[in-house]
Amino acid sequence: MKKKIYKFINNDSKYVPLIANELVNTFKKEANQENVDYSFTIDGETKQIKENNANTYFFFDTTEDSILHKFKKALFDEDLKNIEEDSKEEEILMNNVRSFLMKICNLMTKKHKKSLQETIRKIILGGKYNEKTVPLNCIEVVSIDIADYSSILESYKYLLRIGKETGAEINTDEVIKFIQDRQEKTGMGINDIFIIEKKAGNPLFTEVISVEQARKFLNEIYIYFYVDYSIKTEKEVESESKI
Repeated sequence: MKKKIYKFINNDSKYVPLIANELVNTFKKEANQENVDYSFTIDGETKQIKENNANTYFFFDTTEDSILHKFKKALFDEDLKNIEEDSKEEEILMNNVRSFLMKICNLMTKKHKKSLQETIRKIILGGKYNEKTVPLNCIEVVSIDIADYSSILESYKYLLRIGKETGAEINTDEVIKFIQDRQEKTGMGINDIFIIEKKAGNPLFTEVISVEQARKFLNEIYIYFYVDYSIKTEKEVESESKI
């Protein structure tokens, strides 16, 4: 039987643009300070970006009504389990998947530059620099990573921020495990669990003063961008405005 993943790979003319559009629209609608990260260095003298590697990252989970979600499920479907590790079949499949994903990256880069620019300018630059000062001339979608974490309980995908009394030594791992297990069993919120256990005298929480949910660390989709954040000097801006 043909593997489900080949429904996408063998029909790339249909699915590459569909998935590229979904990714761009998701970036445009959902990108925020919590799911976008970046790291780059600007030369102090030239104001040019120093590296040309991936420096901007967007991560999120798929929604069940999306083509991307269906592609993800096909990529980790049960029908692939009989492929032997390090076999020729596995090598061919991985090469085909990489090629398919690169086609998506290339299409996003070529066709959706303006939309990517607008989102990056809003989320990362915070609207502080206009197009003349930081033109974002080069935006390249470098790679896409896909994982399926549907088997992992939702509460286990988040970091917890634990506040403790000064000088206290607590078993952080045990506190986190207790709260996450209780979340999954009861559906209660983190703060409610903390308050109940604190009042009940649970020794795990004796010296704990607060527990908060922090950012999600386990995401299924990662998009890696290279963005040229180079800054134009006042002289360069003035010179171009005269042309």
